[in-house]
Amino acid sequence: MGLPDTNGQHRPVKIRVTRKGKLYDLTEFVDRHPGGREILERHNGLDIEAAMQNSSVHAHSKAAYTMLERYAVGTTDTSAQQNELLTEIADKGRADYKKNDIVDWSKPILGQVEFLGEKYFDWTHQPVDWPVRLFESDLAETFSKAYWWFVPVTWVPVVLYMIWSSFQHLSHVPEVWPQNALAIQHGPLSMPFLFAFGVLMWTFLEYFIHRWIFHLRPPPNWPSLIRLHFALHGQHHKSPMDPMRLVFPPLPASFFAVPFYFMSTSLFPVGLAQITFAGIVSGYMLYDLIHYYLHHGKKPFLAYFQQLKSYHNLHHYKYQQLGFGISSKFWDYPFGTLIPENPEKNK
Repeated sequence: MGLPDTNGQHRPVKIRVTRKGKLYDLTEFVDRHPGGREILERHNGLDIEAAMQNSSVHAHSKAAYTMLERYAVGTTDTSAQQNELLTEIADKGRADYKKNDIVDWSKPILGQVEFLGEKYFDWTHQPVDWPVRLFESDLAETFSKAYWWFVPVTWVPVVLYMIWSSFQHLSHVPEVWPQNALAIQHGPLSMPFLFAFGVLMWTFLEYFIHRWIFHLRPPPNWPSLIRLHFALHGQHHKSPMDPMRLVFPPLPASFFAVPFYFMSTSLFPVGLAQITFAGIVSGYMLYDLIHYYLHHGKKPFLAYFQQLKSYHNLHHYKYQQLGFGISSKFWDYPFGTLIPENPEKNK
């Protein structure tokens, strides 16, 4: 909500901060701030140097300072009229940054990344605060995006069907597993335990996929792998705050779901496999919704999510090769990829 102008229309409240004698206009950036707009609103008109250095949440990364400079509009000594003019100049400067980048931001990006070669991986981890267009085709571009609510709308029916089908199997004919001397007969009472096992299995799959697939450095001489990497995850690191690219669209998510289902049926008889798969899909839904919330949720209502939000921001902006757990840090502990609690002490 903004203030009414002379025509009765509402204009956005200017969010301006200072740092080391320079003035920054963050009005356009406020809704894309990884820490949420409330923090910037709270510091409106203030010097932010101490806040950016404050490691009680986390000290800001080099990428954050680079991004901040794109919004410099003058100095604390310039007049209001001069600052308005400098704001226009800064807007032009951001447009010039796009022009001078090693990709052409006026064209779809997916077809360009394969030519970046050795520069691709580092370029991907230099975040920008505007959306990324992947495809020339409007139809393909539409299918590459998703609102957060696509996740429950698509997958809750799948989970409910799997639970119902599993119950039908196990209530009529109990299934035996494992097929050895330790064989146990399983009926409907086993369903909650296998569902929980499926959720736990997802937490490992989440870590495994994020670390060893999404963060695999593609060989610079393999253009197809560079394109695949950017489509799957690189585009998210390039534009972390794009709200339409934070959850998996249903179609690519299905490409992962099908092998997970067959993995379940290879481990268990069909009734047990279905309830395990229901747990895996439920774990996936929680992961995707938590991921969206960490980027775009309002002030977290639990301290756990505030810590997780700060942890995930460090993964994006400072420690891209650590902190692969998203819905929890659980697997970062045994695999030694936990982000230090106070990174400043580890410099």
